[in-house]
Amino acid sequence: MITRAIVLAHRMVLEGGSTLSASMIAMVRRSLTALHQAGIRDVAVVDGEHAEELLERLNVHELTGMRVRCYSNHSWQQASGSAVLIAKDFLESDPNPCLILRGDRPLDQEALAELCSTDLGTNIASICVSTPPTADLSEEYKVKLRGGRSGKGVGSLGLDLSDFDAVYTGHALVTPELVFELEKLSNPHLEDAFNALARAGRVRMQMGRTAWPWGLSNPTSLDAEVSAILESKQHPEYTLLNPGPVNTTARVKSAMVHHDVCHRDPSFSELMVSLTGKLRRVFRATAEHTMCVVTGSGTAAMEAGIASTVPRDGKILIVDNGAFGERMHEIARLHEMNIVHLRYAWGDQVNPADVERAIEENPDIAVVAMTAHETSVGLLNPVRAVGEICQQYDALFLVDAVSALGAEDIDVVRDHIDVCWASANKCLHAISGAGFLSVSPRTWQKIENVKPRSYYLDLKRYRRYVEELAQTPFTPAVSAYFALDAALSEFLADGHSARFSIYRERNQRLRRGLADLGMAPFTRTGNESHSVVTCCVPTGITFQEFYDALKVRGYIVYGCKDVLAEKFLQVANMGDLSIAKIEQFLVTAREVITELRAARIARGEALEVPNRASA
Repeated sequence: MITRAIVLAHRMVLEGGSTLSASMIAMVRRSLTALHQAGIRDVAVVDGEHAEELLERLNVHELTGMRVRCYSNHSWQQASGSAVLIAKDFLESDPNPCLILRGDRPLDQEALAELCSTDLGTNIASICVSTPPTADLSEEYKVKLRGGRSGKGVGSLGLDLSDFDAVYTGHALVTPELVFELEKLSNPHLEDAFNALARAGRVRMQMGRTAWPWGLSNPTSLDAEVSAILESKQHPEYTLLNPGPVNTTARVKSAMVHHDVCHRDPSFSELMVSLTGKLRRVFRATAEHTMCVVTGSGTAAMEAGIASTVPRDGKILIVDNGAFGERMHEIARLHEMNIVHLRYAWGDQVNPADVERAIEENPDIAVVAMTAHETSVGLLNPVRAVGEICQQYDALFLVDAVSALGAEDIDVVRDHIDVCWASANKCLHAISGAGFLSVSPRTWQKIENVKPRSYYLDLKRYRRYVEELAQTPFTPAVSAYFALDAALSEFLADGHSARFSIYRERNQRLRRGLADLGMAPFTRTGNESHSVVTCCVPTGITFQEFYDALKVRGYIVYGCKDVLAEKFLQVANMGDLSIAKIEQFLVTAREVITELRAARIARGEALEVPNRASA
């Protein structure tokens, strides 16, 4: 029984030679799916220089029971045999035959099954061949069979054979003895090793029938496939410049299309293991931190964090300088908690000294809760400084990072954050429907005796399910979880620093452009967000006029809440958004402002200038 395979993806680096393309991922994934269907459970993928990223992006958790490891081949430009030698240990770890597949070549499932059932006998290899239709074969290895097309033995392989019976497809079944033959070659081409073995009578062939790529349609890139589907939909396309939900990549969209999954099946548990592992890296948490994933918005995660941690005989300190600080206060009030409310005017900077003073004046404060990024005003709060104070006074520190995680420098260990929540549909570039929390080990110790205030949002219940079963206690939004997993892979492929740099570049361009339009920022503290700009509505027009005119042109901006409503608006640079898109928006915004002002002047109406003081 054949149980192992090596997939060669070392020459499949596309899009400029340094990026894993969507089409490459799809092709390797197709090979893995075919192997999984054939019962192969142990696979090595030899990549060029992106092994870790490739492994993350293949979504192997969907292939139940399959073990996949990726090897980096930094000499990927060299001959194919060098890629096989990269996986030498894998090939030699078992004396039984092993498949070698070329990742960019389709392989018919029936042909694969027959190759797996081949009895090599005294042969070292069985190669899969085909008889393609008329085509340019100049770069393909031709195969001369012993006994003509009725024979099973391979006489020779070569690029320049004028007399040949078939063409090598790139797929083979080999024994570990192949390593010895490759190591004899100075520039080890896999096909040259097969040719040497063929001349010695140690290679047979398997006819692949439909295995040749010219018999199938060329692989279409994932972007093109998703675009084609979207074009068939009636919903218009918008560039979302609101602070969530956000525009997503083709890969994230495609992740939502999958075979139906039961949330109590091991296949879903594999997804949860993948998800929680990636979340741990995004939060910069330790292996001892628990990742709880909740079906719902960021507010669901917020309520889970607050409702699960505050003891009946203790107090919670709410630090509030905007709408989401007020939301935390409302949740605490609804649950009839003992609240100390440290309230600032919207847009004012939180002073850590005020937090320390409040704790000193109220020694029964058990929990401190604050937003990392107060989205409603676009202001960053001093998380690290407040975290150090909470650590000093042994209070649990709860942080709302819904619009910060992925764009701002959040580190739950460094910043002493005990419970940190966020959602999928903002700076991590996934879709709505999944909130999640990072929970420190000491949190569980402190809340061991805290009676839950909610059935659905009880963190201790989520902990049991995720740690014991790698599941969720209730039916999750499965497709949203798949999308989140894909988005997290994209984030980790970029890395924290690179993603932060991207956000800062976008935000700087957006701020400069809005300032040039006369749309002054609401705050100038030096601690403004890198993902959203809160600015005044353009002089002489209303927010609704501005919004409607932009929407017609394909852009969605966001109206401010409560005390800032009508006078200020928000333009976000979250999600899958390029500098070019921002530039296009700024040009369009200028055109819209000019047109709307002209119309108002034509009506003889005055132009009023909003300012912060009037808010």
